[in-house]
Amino acid sequence: FRMPTPALLKRDWQKDHVYLVQFPRFGCIPSGSPFALKLETWLRLCKIPYSNVSNEMTKMSSKGQIPFIELNGRHFADSNMIIDQLKHDFKKDPDALLNPLEKAQAAAFHSLIEDSIFWAIPYCRSRNPKWFASPAGLGGHLHGVKKIFMEKIGVNALGSKIKKACHAQGIGRHNQLEVEKMTKEQFDALENFIANKSFFFGEIPTSLDITAFGHIQQFLHTPMLSNELKDHLEQKCPTLVRMVNRLKDEFWPDWDKACATLSLDTTMEEEPAAAPAAAAA
Repeated sequence: FRMPTPALLKRDWQKDHVYLVQFPRFGCIPSGSPFALKLETWLRLCKIPYSNVSNEMTKMSSKGQIPFIELNGRHFADSNMIIDQLKHDFKKDPDALLNPLEKAQAAAFHSLIEDSIFWAIPYCRSRNPKWFASPAGLGGHLHGVKKIFMEKIGVNALGSKIKKACHAQGIGRHNQLEVEKMTKEQFDALENFIANKSFFFGEIPTSLDITAFGHIQQFLHTPMLSNELKDHLEQKCPTLVRMVNRLKDEFWPDWDKACATLSLDTTMEEEPAAAPAAAAA
């Protein structure tokens, strides 16, 4: 059975321009979805022209997921399948120089991040959902009745939904200390793999680095149940943290502006005063 493709959100589309549909900006991070943050950063890495489109917290992909894209009048779902499609369509592949062993390692660590480390994020959010309605979350988008509803009812309903997903996956059956212990061990695996390199496979970022970036920044910037995971990253995984912060500095000069204004604008430029004319020489 194949789900019907949703109607296009962007009907006046431009050829070879990606329309990235994602949640509105969060106050503490450009995207509270590690998959959306990964995909937007990947687009920036590959210099693929794109525009953001808000899903208005209601519109989902044909697979019931966020993010998704629209490209040349077609709808594509699932961040990993989207990246494969973009590699094909734009002939840009940051993983092209990896040898077979490195590709195998990338696949294994990609799975560690998205199929295991990821689940610590919804686990924490299911037990502390109130911040979604705060200025750190989506509170800046909420006003009047919508704000009251989200604070009184919406966050609890969201927390319950996420908790059920965590229980079905299995992580929700563990207590907080157990989840934090497992996650710290997985952080250590990433730290040991990156070793003393700038990125996982040397001096040039690949898709694995971008995947790690989208997830690790959630632990560094969004509220968790305690400071255990953030402190562990900063104290025990310094090379990993330096790597994701290096990507943040290079591909998100507008990070603070995006969080402050909640704008989905895709111009990667700092304020004019931050770019002296001599730098263009």
